[in-house]
Amino acid sequence: MKKVCSTHQFRNEQVEMLYQRYFLKMNQSNMTNLITLLLMICVVMLVISLTDFAMPRKLATNSTEVHATQYDKLLVLVCTSACCIAIYGILLNVVSRPAMNEVYLIIISYFILVTFVILEICISYYFDDKRPLLGSSFTLATTYLTYALMPNRLKDALLSGFILAVADLLLLVYVGTMSGIADVTSCFIILLCGNIAGVCTHYPREVAQRKAFLETRQCIEARLKIQRENQQQERLLLSVLPRHVAMEMKADIAGQPKQEQFHKIYIQKHENVSILFADICGFTTLSDQCTAEELVRILNELFARFDRLAAEHHCLRIKLLGDCYYCVSGLPEARPDHAHCTVEMGLDMIDAIALVREVMNVNVNMRVGIHTGRVHCGVLGLRKWQFDVWSNDVTLANYMESGGIPGRVHITKETLSCLGNDYVVEPGNGGERNSYLKDHNIDTYLIVAPSYRGDTSIPYHNHPMNGNIAKEMRIMGHGSQHGHSSKLGFGESTEREKNPEDEVNEYLMKAIDARSIDRLRIEHCRTLLLNFRDPVKEAKYLLEKDRMLTMYFYCSTFCFITVLLVQLVIFNRHDPALFYSTPIIFLLVLIPLLVYMNNIKKRRGFSTLFFVSRTIHKNRNVAQIFCFVMAACIYGLVMFRAFSLSIEVQCLNSTFEGHNNCTNENKGCRQYYLIDYLMLLVMVSMIACAVYQILISLLKAIILLGGMAGFLAAYFIYIKNVDSIICLYRSSEHTFTHQYMNIVVLGGFVTALIIHGQQTEATYRLDFVWKLQATEEKEDMEHLEAYNRKLLANILPVHVAEHFLNSDKNNDELYHEQCDCVCIMFATIPNFSEFYVELESNNEGVECLRLLNEIIADFDELLSEEQFKYIEKIKSTGSTYMAASGLTQNTCDMHDYKHVTAMADYALRLKELLEEVNEHSFNHFRIRIGINVGPVVAGVIGARKPQYDIWGNAVNVASRMDSTGIPDKIQITKEVNQILHAKGYPTKCRGTINVKGKGSMETFFLEGPVKNRPNITLNPLASSFDDKSEEPMRTTLGTISEKN
Repeated sequence: MKKVCSTHQFRNEQVEMLYQRYFLKMNQSNMTNLITLLLMICVVMLVISLTDFAMPRKLATNSTEVHATQYDKLLVLVCTSACCIAIYGILLNVVSRPAMNEVYLIIISYFILVTFVILEICISYYFDDKRPLLGSSFTLATTYLTYALMPNRLKDALLSGFILAVADLLLLVYVGTMSGIADVTSCFIILLCGNIAGVCTHYPREVAQRKAFLETRQCIEARLKIQRENQQQERLLLSVLPRHVAMEMKADIAGQPKQEQFHKIYIQKHENVSILFADICGFTTLSDQCTAEELVRILNELFARFDRLAAEHHCLRIKLLGDCYYCVSGLPEARPDHAHCTVEMGLDMIDAIALVREVMNVNVNMRVGIHTGRVHCGVLGLRKWQFDVWSNDVTLANYMESGGIPGRVHITKETLSCLGNDYVVEPGNGGERNSYLKDHNIDTYLIVAPSYRGDTSIPYHNHPMNGNIAKEMRIMGHGSQHGHSSKLGFGESTEREKNPEDEVNEYLMKAIDARSIDRLRIEHCRTLLLNFRDPVKEAKYLLEKDRMLTMYFYCSTFCFITVLLVQLVIFNRHDPALFYSTPIIFLLVLIPLLVYMNNIKKRRGFSTLFFVSRTIHKNRNVAQIFCFVMAACIYGLVMFRAFSLSIEVQCLNSTFEGHNNCTNENKGCRQYYLIDYLMLLVMVSMIACAVYQILISLLKAIILLGGMAGFLAAYFIYIKNVDSIICLYRSSEHTFTHQYMNIVVLGGFVTALIIHGQQTEATYRLDFVWKLQATEEKEDMEHLEAYNRKLLANILPVHVAEHFLNSDKNNDELYHEQCDCVCIMFATIPNFSEFYVELESNNEGVECLRLLNEIIADFDELLSEEQFKYIEKIKSTGSTYMAASGLTQNTCDMHDYKHVTAMADYALRLKELLEEVNEHSFNHFRIRIGINVGPVVAGVIGARKPQYDIWGNAVNVASRMDSTGIPDKIQITKEVNQILHAKGYPTKCRGTINVKGKGSMETFFLEGPVKNRPNITLNPLASSFDDKSEEPMRTTLGTISEKN
């Protein structure tokens, strides 16, 4: 009870204010209906009262003084009714104004409560000792309507109900001469029932409204979250892929998969573009002087600077390959100055690296190569999408960088022709430094840097090493504000993000102002029956549970007890009506017990009853049937008494017909008294029906109108018989007003309950619509979240994606981790370059790339198999495929080295797949694979364009195992051989070979899959890793071909 009567208010004042504003229009509509109804009741009362003035009366003996008193009372009733009409008219005009707010609405409700008290006193004064219970019927009606239709808080409604009840009881005692203890007790029980029923109506309504508001707010919050995540997803996707490619891929992922013979290829052809390749010379020396974290930070800061330069010079960054950076100008939109853009980009890159060279005191420089031609751009494969470009011109640009000079921009004749005379150039002699340029007779040139740029060869000074990398990067122009204001994949935020709570409240405020309850009702519900226009939505609504169902039955049970107690106290206890009502009483006891059984936790026995109880709570149709039966039974209990009273009054009429004495008069007055009690009980039964807010308004209207019709039929029979008894003695006092005032009160009460029923059902249904929308928005959010994770997983590894999705990371909080035992594989199709030709017959090489896409897609699909769950694709560049296993604690098995054996099995499967491709495509592709194992540093580089990569000596060696390998062979290092040999894999020693940057190394070939797997557990890498623990981390170039 304390929970019910406690003040319901949101802790957040702004949310509470929005709630009050949210239901303002509904409360305003309720108040408008209530005031209109009260106005009509007062008008009818005034008409009836004025009719009494016009009707001639036959005065009984010695009744002149009584008649004068009756006239004065009638005059008071007329004046009060007229004043209330004026007040209600003014209030109706005020309430109907659009500028109404919740404060004014509460003030108006207090004015209405005052008029209730005044009308109650006036009616009780008018009927005094003749029919004082008519005042009680008005009090019962106004008490319940205070809870049901007025916007007061529950505490205020309780106080109002208490005041009305006390006033009525005092008037009953001091004005009504026929009011004994039994009458006062009965009225007290009835008014208590009215207040309890009011609480049981107000509390569920407020709980439902607040719940609907929260669900609506959650709906808006989910919608805004979806919108933010949608923008976040697009920014992330567009940070990796150009818009024209990203939008096409996004639509394909979101749509239904199509059954096609080949995987869709996302490639477009562009003419007249300039390609820039840039490589950091001497970066290995720099990496020797840095920790793993500093290495990742330097790369991130440097490439972030390059990305900003690319944006300034209208260049599209394509990919990062270790310490190699390449971009294209003229993509995706053509530009006439593409050659100028790439040259300026290259010059700025050289200036940026010069500053690093000065600050870090390390001999690093940029070697830049540029060529102009055409490219095929797009994405290959199914995993780890990276935008790339392919063509013979791209290959030439790559060799232009290899044959360039550190600190200079190396361009071809085609690029020079696009520059005109805007730059001073000198012969490049690239053929002297690169065999490809020499073999193809490529004329090259070197850009002479303009004098305003200064000397790019800054002399070295003996600057001490500064361990604070962030400070050094700030010298390069990377202020901390950039890092703190940008998250992964989103670049700098130029606008301060709003607080999500404030954004939701602001959006909700606008939605409330634009919302129309009437429009929503017309849009979703039918006019009379209020059922949903959408049958699917109606079916879902019927399955909706009402959590307050038990409270409704508790309240109706109390109404039943009230009816029973009043009948026992006021009416004849030996009346046969009680006997005939036994089946009804049995049902009225059984139904609440059935409903309550669902709340019992220990359910031993009576399984059928528990099933019925559970069905009542789960199925709205079943619950409504039981509610209807319960309300009809309570009304039936009253009507049995009405039938018995009808027989009694007819007998009384025949007994006293023609006997003119006081006993006759008193008997008749007593019958009027019982009729008024009967009306009170009918009103209690109507309240028992109205309290079922789960019951549809049509069924409520049937019970209410049926109950009113039954009572009126009985009432007019009573009037006819009772008036014939007392007509000779009290006819002057029982006026037209006496006879029809209770009809006015009852009619007004029934009308108010029907309006309340319509309003309640409409509100519940609209609440359900909002809840359904909230659920749908939540499901959409979950689908989008899964879609975002799937999308992000195609850009970053799952564990890295989880890291950034579950936390707010900025530029300064780089993602990097030390991985102690990672198995790295490089797989290259060395003769694909011979297959790739650009002819009109193969769409300038697109069909060649289509076949490469099929090969890479087959490689990607293999990773979906359970046995390869340890493996993560890192990237694919050209015809080289890079993967690694053991990058997380879950995938790094230091006991059985399952991640190493999985990589070996994967490499063997790649050979088999390529053989199948050769068989079906009638080609003779050969694959060359290199595998190594060891510690690496994994991280994400580039906040604006994030790219996951791994660095370290182990990666360098794995790349060398590929580049120094033999086609159709899997070359492995000594460490890998120790693991695989112990696991039963057949291997063959190749011998000692010379590896660039590593000297002589003993390598092995993996000959095939394991035959007899021995049950051996060993740790062959422990000593190897311990020996290399002090060796500095190195970065891998990750390139497709060896650089000179």
